[in-house]
Amino acid sequence: MNNQYKVLVVDEEDEILSEVKQILKEDVFDIETAKSAGEAFEKVENDKYHIVLIDADLSGEDGIELLKEIKSYDSLAQVIMMSEHSTMEKILASLEFGANDFLQKPFANAERVLQAVEYSIQKLERWRESIIQLVK
Repeated sequence: MNNQYKVLVVDEEDEILSEVKQILKEDVFDIETAKSAGEAFEKVENDKYHIVLIDADLSGEDGIELLKEIKSYDSLAQVIMMSEHSTMEKILASLEFGANDFLQKPFANAERVLQAVEYSIQKLERWRESIIQLVK
């Protein structure tokens, strides 16, 4: 892994934003944060993010709606949903609308977050390989 991957973390809690940045290490990833769905989508419109972690419980526009907007705007963006109040409905909706994974907050351990991000990177690399093969 290297910092060629841009990550956007979307959560209203500074504590979670800080924790994810610490887990992912800014020297490994290029990490940005947003505290609302509107701010996050504006960033997505103006820049390319490979991986987006979204709190499913955002106030105002919920995280599932943001997931849908991001995937319709950039179908290759790898999205990982997070929630402190997980429900079967949230998990299934996240999967239905293209999320790679769903993490329970607070995080049990850093390794689980890293596994979700590494899986997303593997998917990106497989897509990249397929595109390269196609254009050869």
